[in-house]
Amino acid sequence: MKIANGMDFINDERVIGKWKYLGYSEDKNIKSTDNLIFENAPYKEIYFLPNGEPYWIFEGWTKGYLTICRGGDAPILTYSYDIYNVDGNDHLFFRKDDRTEVFVKENSEIYDRATLGRHDNIDVDFIDDEKVLGKWHSVGYVENIVDFVPSASKNDFYLKSVEFKPNGQLIQEYMDDTWNDKWTNGLVISLHRSTAAPYIIKTINDREYLFMEWRMGNYIYGGCDPDYYVFGR
Repeated sequence: MKIANGMDFINDERVIGKWKYLGYSEDKNIKSTDNLIFENAPYKEIYFLPNGEPYWIFEGWTKGYLTICRGGDAPILTYSYDIYNVDGNDHLFFRKDDRTEVFVKENSEIYDRATLGRHDNIDVDFIDDEKVLGKWHSVGYVENIVDFVPSASKNDFYLKSVEFKPNGQLIQEYMDDTWNDKWTNGLVISLHRSTAAPYIIKTINDREYLFMEWRMGNYIYGGCDPDYYVFGR
């Protein structure tokens, strides 16, 4: 059996399950958890599914190796991993080009890609919000609402616009696709991802901006808190 990049799948029972991110080291040969550096990462947890099965950005694994693709036309990258027992617990040392990311094993459960991840209740009643109606264009992407500073510069955002239509109909225009979803007062409901992302409208320098939680892969599969897309009319 093959995985991404044509690699043969070799099982590794020790790696199967859920791993929690602890931090990273610039030492590519580290074997301990001493002096780890912690910073926000695109994923705070990794799941190893049976038979090297892929999910999200992780394109599959085989004994000693894990593959990642950032999406689009990005290449599938292969990185090695080692497992060491530290203070009585298994730790995974994920060897990347410029760092080693360290994870501790949370459990050895058998996860299924079809049910993996965190999803929201999207079975909610429609409540109108006349202030949000219309089309909003992306003008920013920030970790926290307070981080946003209005700017005249234009970036090429993956999510181009959101259009709130009457009766809860929503159109999300992406760089490579258009999604027909739903909304209700305070929530953008993604039927594709089964998420309900809160939104809020704030006035800054006499202009209205819409802040929407970005509940995509790193929220669903990576265990991360959502960042915010920012929109202007």
